[in-house]
Parts: sequence; structure tokens; C-alpha cells
Amino acid sequence: MIVAHIRTYTSNKLSSEIQQETIEKFAKLHKLTIDKWYKDSGSNARNNKKIENVIKGLDEGDTLIIADISRLSRKLVEIMHLLMICIERKVILYSVSEGYTFKNNINSKTLAFTFGLVSEIERKLISVRTKEALALTRSKGVKLGRPKGSLQMERLLPYKEHIRKEIKDENITYAELAEYYKVSLSSFKRFVKEYVNTEE
Repeated sequence: MIVAHIRTYTSNKLSSEIQQETIEKFAKLHKLTIDKWYKDSGSNARNNKKIENVIKGLDEGDTLIIADISRLSRKLVEIMHLLMICIERKVILYSVSEGYTFKNNINSKTLAFTFGLVSEIERKLISVRTKEALALTRSKGVKLGRPKGSLQMERLLPYKEHIRKEIKDENITYAELAEYYKVSLSSFKRFVKEYVNTEE
């Protein structure tokens, strides 16, 4: 059996048509008759599972054709996973645009291993770059992240004038005001200190 798979990551109909045309030209050139077409869209885990199930539904010697390797997934580690399933099940995979052919042979396994290695290196490089950027930012004295309670304080800003008047009323406590405005007591006290008392 020969099946073709089309995947779009947006609602762009043209992308689907281009993929189909690419696959049809390849099939015609190599005298292949496509028995079934599979189409899906999106990059979520459910769609990744769909293509995996398509591959697992194929038998030894069957063929899967895709327009380009990125149509398997947007993540290298997932591409690697799907390639290895094809190789293990002895399903022939053609990725037309790149000219890749994956079979159960040493060349295909080497290429699949390379994809996996690149994926691991990419993941580590991203991690290293992120840590270095954070360290550099900290070394400049910049505090990272949103200050604790800042969201609650922002919520109080529109009521600043009301709060100023209310805290002068000796019959009401900070705790009661914090409960009324639905913020923590610590955030309320900080708000009063930073936005109310400083303007008196």
C-alpha cells in the first residue's frame, strides 16, 4: 500500500494544495500509485498521534510519502521518533522536497540518528543560551520575574484615592480593607507604603 500524508499548521488552503501537487508529481515520476491520502492540521499532540497511528497501521513494505520532513512534526525529537517507527516497521518513507528516503538499512538509520543528535544538541544549546542570558541579566543587577504581589497591587491602583481616605478611618483595619479589595494583607500594606503614604 502507498499512502500520502498532508499536514498544514495553519488554515492556509494553498499549503495543502502545494503539498498534494508536490506528492502527486513525485508519485508520477516514480510510477507510484497512491492508494490513500491522509490530511490533518495543527501541531498539537493529538495530531502527532494521528500520523503515528497511520504509520503503525502500515505493513512491512508499505510506503508513506510526505511533501517535506517538517510535515511529520515541528519538533526534531518527534520527527526522530516517527522516523524510527518507520524504519523498525520496514515502512518506506519518502520526504519529497529534501529527497530523503528512509528504509530499513544502515544509511536510513544513520540519517535518523543524525536527526536525533541534532535534536539533542539543539535542546542543549537552547538551555545553555537561556542560562547564560539569565546570568548576564542578573549580573547587571536586574531582578528577573514579576515582583511578588505586583498583580494584586496593580488591581488596587484605580482605588488609590478611595484607599487613602479609608485608611484614615480609625474604625477600619488594613486586614478588613485587604479582604474587601480581595488582595493579600501583605500586598495591601505594600501598596499603602509605596503608593499612598509616599504622597501624603
